[in-house]
Amino acid sequence: MSAPFVPAVQARPETFAVRAADHIDRGRRRGRELSTGIDSALSAYRHFFSHLSIAEADVAGAAASSHARLREWSPTAAEEVAAVADGAGIEVSELMEIIARTEIMTQAPVAPTECSTISHTRPGASVAAQNWDWAVDFSTLWHINDVGAVPGQHRHVGIAEYGMLGKIGLNEAGVGVLLNILKHRADGPGGVPVHMILERVLSEAGSLAEALEIIHSAPTSSSSIITVITAEAAVQVEIAGEAKRERRAGADGFLVHTNHFLHPDLLDGSLELRPGSTSRARLRHLDEAVAGLSAGRSEAAGGSAHGDPARAEGDPARAEDAPARAEAAEAAPGPGSSGP
Repeated sequence: MSAPFVPAVQARPETFAVRAADHIDRGRRRGRELSTGIDSALSAYRHFFSHLSIAEADVAGAAASSHARLREWSPTAAEEVAAVADGAGIEVSELMEIIARTEIMTQAPVAPTECSTISHTRPGASVAAQNWDWAVDFSTLWHINDVGAVPGQHRHVGIAEYGMLGKIGLNEAGVGVLLNILKHRADGPGGVPVHMILERVLSEAGSLAEALEIIHSAPTSSSSIITVITAEAAVQVEIAGEAKRERRAGADGFLVHTNHFLHPDLLDGSLELRPGSTSRARLRHLDEAVAGLSAGRSEAAGGSAHGDPARAEGDPARAEDAPARAEAAEAAPGPGSSGP
């Protein structure tokens, strides 16, 4: 690979902050300013696809098909992708090899890495977190992503891989997204890239309902779980090829997910990411941790009728604080994650 491995605790991602008059200008600025990282990511993914035994012609065909679906689904997003490629001095077809990497990878027999996600909501306050375990070859090929608003779109802050317009993040309207990969027999290449779905939610959704409408409108072909979180609620959307189903939190407010399907409608045809997957063990661990936390809260509630549980846990970042956190992101150090 073209990029050296850097352990998570040593990762120091750069912050890309862009302010522009419109989405095309914003895309060109992204391409110009991040061209070195984009070139490295493209080289790394080509090596990675080869390692997964995906032929170059199949990579190119899948990228072209995803680009065509993107243009149909969101012409505005497709225009910004083209502007990024122009700014970086590469072809749109090459940039799509990065943006549609999840869809391209459906042509491999196994998925290489796994992630875990957890969220908790109560009226007016939410918190969500995930680990982002990706191939070690990409440990430096991501950055803090501070994307300024343009007419009709929201500002959003999070992380992204070089070449992608968005990934995991939170917008100024208080809508956040997290992502885990899944695997299903219905998977195939050519759908709207899941990373462009994330970007469109961050750019356009002003509410949970709007975010879900965007996700359900996308003609997908690969499997993922998108967690959408706002100050009031969290919803997980499991995607199996074109099919989509929602999971919502129970009375305790928690939602957890790893890398296997949980919705009963999608279990038929669901697959493990790879032999030796730790997905089910990690889910059990998270469920046990949640149960222990809930029991502890119940005991604490019996001893005191006062106090703010969120404050007691160290006042984690909440969706209701989105604008303030977005302003602080420019000066804050980047997270020490090794992720994709």
